[in-house]
Amino acid sequence: EELGRLLKGYGVPIVTPTGGLGLHINAREFVSHIPAEEYQAAALVSAIYLVSGARGMERGTLSEERNPDGSEHIASCELVRLALPRRVFTLSQVRYAADRIAWLYENRHLIGGLRFTEEPSVMRFFIGRLEPVSDWQEKLVAKFKEDFGESL
Repeated sequence: EELGRLLKGYGVPIVTPTGGLGLHINAREFVSHIPAEEYQAAALVSAIYLVSGARGMERGTLSEERNPDGSEHIASCELVRLALPRRVFTLSQVRYAADRIAWLYENRHLIGGLRFTEEPSVMRFFIGRLEPVSDWQEKLVAKFKEDFGESL
């Protein structure tokens, strides 16, 4: 609940109410500049990990199977799921994650898409391999270091 309150206060697009299965970030709105075929939620999961160390889970197009003709089946929503087990994380850790996700939201234009390098026919979201479509990860990390310096 606290993570949701903080992110909502920063203007980060989340699904409300929070809780139950976790907090869900609306990746389609967060990174609307990334084409749906470049896995918006998966790209956002990667970016969140790079700037905070927090791990999330993609729920969107990457989790769908391709259409019979081989084209991408675009999911109806793109979500990043963050789950925090009760009494495991301190309030300080929750605030840290919220702060880094808020920073990422302010710098979301630096996030780019992903593409498959290895795409299995089944469970591609689980055992497939992806790579960035550009050098966006390097640019994101450079901006992060510029803003936070040696305080990391």
